Amino acid sequence: MSDTFAGKQVRIARHGTLDDDTVQTPGLIRNVAFDGRNPDAEHLSAFLSVVRPGAVTAAHHHGDQETVLYVVSGRSRFRWGERLEHAAEAGPGDFVFVPSHLIHQEINASTEFETVWAVVRSGVNPVVVNLPELDAYIEHAAIEYTTPQ
Repeated sequence: MSDTFAGKQVRIARHGTLDDDTVQTPGLIRNVAFDGRNPDAEHLSAFLSVVRPGAVTAAHHHGDQETVLYVVSGRSRFRWGERLEHAAEAGPGDFVFVPSHLIHQEINASTEFETVWAVVRSGVNPVVVNLPELDAYIEHAAIEYTTPQ
C-alpha cells in the first residue's frame, strides 16, 4: 500500500456537532460539516444552511467556487444574472447548481417555514463576495433578520 493514504480516514460530521463558526448572512445560517479545518480536505467543503422564514440574501457570488445545494425541506427561489433578471424555484429533493462567479440571490418566499439545504462547495474555505451595488435589483425580505453573533 502506498503512503498516499497514510493518516487519511473517513470522517463523519454528526448532526449535533456542526459548527456555525463561518461566514454568515442575515436570515441564512450556515452550519459547517467539513471545510479547511478538516485535515484531509483538499477540494470540497460541506455545510447545512437554514434559511429563516421570509429571509433573503444580498446579491453575491462565491468567487472560483462552484456550489451544489440539495433542498432538504421548504421551497427556495433563486435569482441570478448581472441584474438578477432570471429566477427559478426548487423544492424538497431538488438539486441546484450555482456556477463559479455567478451573481445570485437566495429567497425563502414562505413567511411561515424554514428552508433547509445540504450544500457542497468546490473549495475548502468559504468565499462570499457581497455586491451591495446591486441592492436596487434584489428581492427584499418579508422578514428582516440580523446576522447571528
